[in-house]
Amino acid sequence: MEDDPVDKLMALGFSEYEAKAYLALLRENPVTGYQLSKLSGVPRSMIYEVIGKLIARGAAMSLRQDDVTRYAPIPPDEFLDNLHREHQALVNDLKRDLSSLLAAPDLELVWNIEGQENILAKAEEMIRQAEREIYLYLMPAAVPELRAALTDAVRKGVKVVAYSPMPLDLPGVQVVVAPVSEEAQDRVEGLWLILVIDEKEVLIGEQLATLQARASWTSSPLLVFIAEHHLRTDPYLPQILACLGERAAEIIREEDRELFARAMGSHLMV
Repeated sequence: MEDDPVDKLMALGFSEYEAKAYLALLRENPVTGYQLSKLSGVPRSMIYEVIGKLIARGAAMSLRQDDVTRYAPIPPDEFLDNLHREHQALVNDLKRDLSSLLAAPDLELVWNIEGQENILAKAEEMIRQAEREIYLYLMPAAVPELRAALTDAVRKGVKVVAYSPMPLDLPGVQVVVAPVSEEAQDRVEGLWLILVIDEKEVLIGEQLATLQARASWTSSPLLVFIAEHHLRTDPYLPQILACLGERAAEIIREEDRELFARAMGSHLMV
């Protein structure tokens, strides 16, 4: 968006003439329609139509002085606050009206997202929508992008549990250090994210070497459960195996030992 206030007012729905007339009123007022035309550059043939639209928008008012009609602006703070309230009310109404039209999908779809920026934007959106609890696994490199959203979630009273291979500086967040195997870390180049909110949605993203970051999002109850189960139970596996000691080789089937070893970053059971 340009820095010119005219462009910003046009982005809010003003015509170019309306924007120029309003800015001219702010600089000098009260003025007649003729004076406003000269100050703003709006043609005299259009000025009264433009003034009428400004008054209808709540951006200007007319004053009768000495049998002459003059015009003055509504102060920007007052006008923009009123505009914000009107737009917010309209957005809230549309959310309700459009949500009632949305048909539930027949399939529990999995959406693919490409690009680290898009993935982190989706993660931030999910975090801000969370109402009860957030479980996530993330690498420290993703913390700056998600810090503000996580901080706001904590302030709202949302329970936030973050798993990471190393300590994280996230006040109010329950940080669980969950080391991963060197093999897994070697495959990842910066982005490694699992995010579950309110037992409703899951986002899983990664960036492998030489490839673009990619992620999948779904609200499938089964996949959400699997992701949350993985997040909340895997950190305990090394401790459980350590407690089992040599019995681990007896309990775990031979064909599964290599899988466990890879997950734990050890080949003791192979």
